[in-house]
Amino acid sequence: MKARAAIFSALLLASSPAWAGGLYQPDGVQPIDPKGGDMGPQQLQLPPDPEGKAVELRMHGRCREAITILRGLTAINRNDDIATFNLGQCLIDQGKTETGAPRASDMYEGARWLLEAANRGFPNAQVALVTVFLDGDGFAANPVEAAKWSLIYRGNGMRFALGLPDIPATLQARLDAALNDRSWDEAQSLADQWSPQNTAEE
Repeated sequence: MKARAAIFSALLLASSPAWAGGLYQPDGVQPIDPKGGDMGPQQLQLPPDPEGKAVELRMHGRCREAITILRGLTAINRNDDIATFNLGQCLIDQGKTETGAPRASDMYEGARWLLEAANRGFPNAQVALVTVFLDGDGFAANPVEAAKWSLIYRGNGMRFALGLPDIPATLQARLDAALNDRSWDEAQSLADQWSPQNTAEE
Protein backbone atom coordinates (compact mmCIF):
# COMPACT_ATOMS: atom_id res chain seq x y z
CA MET A 1 0.00 0.00 0.00
CA LYS A 2 2.85 2.37 0.86
CA ALA A 3 4.53 1.65 -2.49
CA ARG A 4 1.35 2.37 -4.42
CA ALA A 5 0.76 5.52 -2.37
CA ALA A 6 4.25 6.69 -3.29
CA ILE A 7 3.52 6.08 -6.96
CA PHE A 8 0.20 7.97 -6.69
CA SER A 9 2.00 10.91 -5.11
CA ALA A 10 4.78 10.81 -7.68
CA LEU A 11 2.20 10.79 -10.44
CA LEU A 12 0.48 13.84 -9.02
CA LEU A 13 3.77 15.72 -8.79
CA ALA A 14 4.74 14.58 -12.27
CA SER A 15 1.49 15.92 -13.66
CA SER A 16 1.75 19.30 -11.93
CA PRO A 17 3.20 21.21 -14.94
CA ALA A 18 0.44 19.78 -17.08
CA TRP A 19 -2.29 20.73 -14.65
CA ALA A 20 -2.46 23.48 -17.16
CA GLY A 21 -3.89 19.55 -19.11
CA GLY A 22 -3.99 8.15 -32.26
CA LEU A 23 -7.53 7.81 -31.74
CA TYR A 24 -9.05 6.20 -28.73
CA GLN A 25 -8.24 2.51 -28.65
CA PRO A 26 -11.14 0.16 -27.90
CA ASP A 27 -10.80 -2.98 -25.80
CA GLY A 28 -8.17 -5.20 -27.35
CA VAL A 29 -5.76 -2.32 -28.05
CA GLN A 30 -2.42 -3.65 -29.16
CA PRO A 31 0.87 -2.02 -28.14
CA ILE A 32 2.83 -0.65 -31.07
CA ASP A 33 6.09 -2.29 -32.06
CA PRO A 34 8.60 0.56 -32.61
CA LYS A 35 10.07 -1.45 -35.52
CA GLY A 36 6.69 -1.68 -37.21
CA GLY A 37 3.65 -3.90 -36.84
CA ASP A 38 1.58 -4.83 -33.84
CA MET A 39 2.35 -7.26 -31.07
CA GLY A 40 0.20 -8.67 -28.34
CA PRO A 41 0.93 -8.00 -24.67
CA GLN A 42 2.38 -11.49 -24.25
CA GLN A 43 5.00 -10.67 -26.91
CA LEU A 44 5.95 -7.27 -25.52
CA GLN A 45 9.15 -7.39 -23.51
CA LEU A 46 8.26 -5.36 -20.44
CA PRO A 47 11.08 -4.22 -18.16
CA PRO A 48 11.18 -5.18 -14.48
CA ASP A 49 8.71 -2.95 -12.61
CA PRO A 50 7.17 -1.66 -15.85
CA GLU A 51 4.91 0.88 -14.13
CA GLY A 52 7.84 2.35 -12.24
CA LYS A 53 9.94 2.46 -15.42
CA ALA A 54 7.15 4.16 -17.36
CA VAL A 55 6.74 6.79 -14.63
CA GLU A 56 10.50 7.39 -14.66
CA LEU A 57 10.54 7.77 -18.45
CA ARG A 58 7.57 10.14 -18.35
CA MET A 59 9.11 12.32 -15.65
CA HIS A 60 12.25 12.61 -17.79
CA GLY A 61 10.31 13.69 -20.88
CA ARG A 62 10.72 10.35 -22.68
CA CYS A 63 7.05 9.71 -23.34
CA ARG A 64 7.55 8.04 -26.68
CA GLU A 65 9.37 5.20 -24.92
CA ALA A 66 6.95 5.17 -22.01
CA ILE A 67 3.93 4.91 -24.31
CA THR A 68 5.10 1.52 -25.64
CA ILE A 69 5.31 0.13 -22.09
CA LEU A 70 2.01 1.73 -21.05
CA ARG A 71 0.14 0.35 -24.06
CA GLY A 72 1.35 -3.09 -23.08
CA LEU A 73 0.22 -2.65 -19.48
CA THR A 74 -3.24 -1.39 -20.45
CA ALA A 75 -3.61 -4.24 -22.95
CA ILE A 76 -2.85 -6.74 -20.17
CA ASN A 77 -5.14 -5.02 -17.65
CA ARG A 78 -7.45 -2.31 -18.93
CA ASN A 79 -8.35 -1.38 -15.33
CA ASP A 80 -4.75 -0.49 -14.39
CA ASP A 81 -5.37 3.08 -13.26
CA ILE A 82 -1.72 4.07 -12.97
CA ALA A 83 -0.90 2.87 -16.49
CA THR A 84 -4.09 4.36 -17.90
CA PHE A 85 -3.38 7.74 -16.28
CA ASN A 86 0.24 7.79 -17.43
CA LEU A 87 -0.69 6.75 -20.95
CA GLY A 88 -3.17 9.62 -21.13
CA GLN A 89 -0.70 12.16 -19.77
CA CYS A 90 2.10 10.96 -22.05
CA LEU A 91 -0.07 11.16 -25.15
CA ILE A 92 -1.13 14.70 -24.25
CA ASP A 93 2.47 15.71 -23.50
CA GLN A 94 3.59 14.16 -26.78
CA GLY A 95 0.75 15.83 -28.67
CA LYS A 96 1.87 19.23 -27.42
CA THR A 97 5.16 18.75 -29.28
CA GLU A 98 3.43 17.90 -32.57
CA THR A 99 1.38 19.76 -35.15
CA GLY A 100 -1.60 19.02 -37.37
CA ALA A 101 -3.31 15.63 -37.36
CA PRO A 102 -0.75 13.84 -35.12
CA ARG A 103 -1.20 16.52 -32.45
CA ALA A 104 -5.01 16.30 -32.54
CA SER A 105 -4.95 12.50 -32.55
CA ASP A 106 -2.57 12.15 -29.60
CA MET A 107 -4.31 14.85 -27.56
CA TYR A 108 -7.72 13.28 -28.14
CA GLU A 109 -6.57 9.76 -27.31
CA GLY A 110 -4.76 11.02 -24.23
CA ALA A 111 -7.84 12.82 -22.97
CA ARG A 112 -9.93 9.68 -23.49
CA TRP A 113 -7.53 7.57 -21.42
CA LEU A 114 -7.61 10.18 -18.65
CA LEU A 115 -11.40 10.19 -18.74
CA GLU A 116 -11.45 6.41 -18.46
CA ALA A 117 -9.26 6.44 -15.34
CA ALA A 118 -11.18 9.37 -13.86
CA ASN A 119 -14.48 7.59 -14.31
CA ARG A 120 -13.09 4.66 -12.33
CA GLY A 121 -12.35 7.05 -9.47
CA PHE A 122 -8.61 7.62 -9.93
CA PRO A 123 -7.94 11.03 -8.34
CA ASN A 124 -4.85 11.95 -10.39
CA ALA A 125 -6.83 11.57 -13.60
CA GLN A 126 -9.74 13.56 -12.18
CA VAL A 127 -7.59 16.56 -11.36
CA ALA A 128 -5.81 16.29 -14.72
CA LEU A 129 -9.20 16.61 -16.45
CA VAL A 130 -9.72 20.01 -14.82
CA THR A 131 -6.95 21.41 -17.00
CA VAL A 132 -7.92 19.29 -20.01
CA PHE A 133 -11.38 20.85 -20.03
CA LEU A 134 -10.17 24.35 -19.23
CA ASP A 135 -7.57 24.35 -22.00
CA GLY A 136 -9.36 22.20 -24.54
CA ASP A 137 -6.55 19.62 -24.63
CA GLY A 138 -8.04 16.77 -26.62
CA PHE A 139 -11.64 17.66 -25.78
CA ALA A 140 -13.42 20.92 -26.52
CA ALA A 141 -12.95 23.46 -23.75
CA ASN A 142 -15.78 23.18 -21.24
CA PRO A 143 -15.45 25.10 -17.95
CA VAL A 144 -18.48 23.39 -16.43
CA GLU A 145 -16.93 19.96 -17.01
CA ALA A 146 -13.65 21.26 -15.59
CA ALA A 147 -15.46 22.44 -12.48
CA LYS A 148 -17.35 19.15 -12.20
CA TRP A 149 -14.09 17.20 -12.11
CA SER A 150 -12.60 19.62 -9.58
CA LEU A 151 -15.55 18.94 -7.27
CA ILE A 152 -15.34 15.17 -7.78
CA TYR A 153 -11.61 15.26 -7.04
CA ARG A 154 -12.13 17.30 -3.89
CA GLY A 155 -14.57 14.75 -2.51
CA ASN A 156 -12.61 11.66 -3.60
CA GLY A 157 -11.99 9.45 -0.57
CA MET A 158 -8.89 7.97 -2.19
CA ARG A 159 -7.39 11.46 -2.35
CA PHE A 160 -7.74 11.81 1.42
CA ALA A 161 -6.43 8.29 2.06
CA LEU A 162 -3.32 8.99 0.00
CA GLY A 163 -2.84 12.49 1.37
CA LEU A 164 -3.06 14.13 -2.04
CA PRO A 165 -3.32 17.94 -1.95
CA ASP A 166 -6.26 20.12 -2.85
CA ILE A 167 -6.39 21.81 -6.22
CA PRO A 168 -3.68 24.49 -6.48
CA ALA A 169 -4.80 28.05 -5.85
CA THR A 170 -3.76 29.11 -9.36
CA LEU A 171 -5.96 26.44 -10.93
CA GLN A 172 -8.85 27.32 -8.61
CA ALA A 173 -8.49 30.96 -9.66
CA ARG A 174 -8.77 29.93 -13.31
CA LEU A 175 -11.96 28.03 -12.53
CA ASP A 176 -13.44 30.93 -10.59
CA ALA A 177 -12.68 33.29 -13.47
CA ALA A 178 -14.32 30.96 -16.00
CA LEU A 179 -17.55 30.24 -14.09
CA ASN A 180 -20.32 32.20 -12.42
CA ASP A 181 -22.72 31.11 -9.68
CA ARG A 182 -25.09 29.51 -12.15
CA SER A 183 -22.41 27.46 -13.91
CA TRP A 184 -20.96 26.38 -10.56
CA ASP A 185 -24.42 25.14 -9.59
CA GLU A 186 -24.56 23.20 -12.86
CA ALA A 187 -21.14 21.68 -12.19
CA GLN A 188 -22.22 20.71 -8.67
CA SER A 189 -25.33 19.02 -10.04
CA LEU A 190 -23.23 17.01 -12.51
CA ALA A 191 -20.77 16.06 -9.79
CA ASP A 192 -23.61 14.91 -7.54
CA GLN A 193 -24.92 12.64 -10.33
CA TRP A 194 -21.52 11.07 -11.01
CA SER A 195 -20.51 7.69 -9.62
CA PRO A 196 -17.38 5.58 -10.31
CA GLN A 197 -17.62 2.79 -12.80
CA ASN A 198 -15.42 0.12 -14.34
CA THR A 199 -14.97 0.77 -18.02
CA ALA A 200 -13.45 -2.55 -19.00
CA GLU A 201 -13.37 -6.12 -17.85
CA GLU A 202 -10.30 -7.46 -16.13
